[in-house]
Amino acid sequence: MSDIEKTVLFGGLFDLYGKLLSPVQEKVMRDYYDNDLTLSEIAENDKISRQAVYDAVAKAQNKLLEIEEKVGAYKEIIKLKSK
Repeated sequence: MSDIEKTVLFGGLFDLYGKLLSPVQEKVMRDYYDNDLTLSEIAENDKISRQAVYDAVAKAQNKLLEIEEKVGAYKEIIKLKSK
């Protein structure tokens, strides 16, 4: 999967399920995907390590994929849009 495809996927999943993430994960994902900040910029703004930001993004991505696996709403939306 290309970086652009990943960005579209996680941006869509975040739009649907973002409120189900922890507050920290939600903020980091919003900064990373919606505000287009780098991991380093988020770390500097939030006064945490870049590794902590990376871990929060990775955990949030995994959680979003788990939720989508159970709910399947994103997949259905994509199907409807492609018709």
